[in-house]
Amino acid sequence: MIVTLSGITGVGKSFFKNEIIDKLNFKNLIIVTTRKKRENEIEGIDKHFVTQKEFFELKNKGEIVADFEFLGEYYAYIKQDIERKVNQVTELHYEAIENFKKNIKEELFAIYMIPNDIERAKKELKNRNLSKEVEEKRLKEIINQKNIFESDEQIRNKFDYIFENNYDEESEIKLLEVLKSILEKKGEEIYA
Repeated sequence: MIVTLSGITGVGKSFFKNEIIDKLNFKNLIIVTTRKKRENEIEGIDKHFVTQKEFFELKNKGEIVADFEFLGEYYAYIKQDIERKVNQVTELHYEAIENFKKNIKEELFAIYMIPNDIERAKKELKNRNLSKEVEEKRLKEIINQKNIFESDEQIRNKFDYIFENNYDEESEIKLLEVLKSILEKKGEEIYA
């Protein structure tokens, strides 16, 4: 099964991805990107960082799938990684969910995360020490994405589960319980 985590910047996708990996024994489905590596990110663990030339070479060879563009950078998944028969989790921009579903033959559970406190999400973004230009784009994207998601039922319907993050332990437990329930229905052992 592949679990996707979508939602506005600062909602906690990376945190929850790591919790799912640590507590439910999922593997990280690593995305390939042309985006510059952030200070704390590690190549091959957080993402695969490539140049645009390398990205399009991979695409032309058919080695990546479900590619999309976001804020002028390109993203995709290594086809071989997606086809692994293990439980995996990844972060995915909400606009890419439809394309992702078209390219995935594995069972998929798509989660959209919303913050109960939009100001907290903005604060989380500012803690990333991004360039002013990137930070401003991402702050605008927070408001735009929130408005789009709230007003467009078709977008909401693309997701299997809408999760509200209260930025507390109760939220963490709730999301993990939802996934544990799915695994139990599939008859899979839970490693929490």
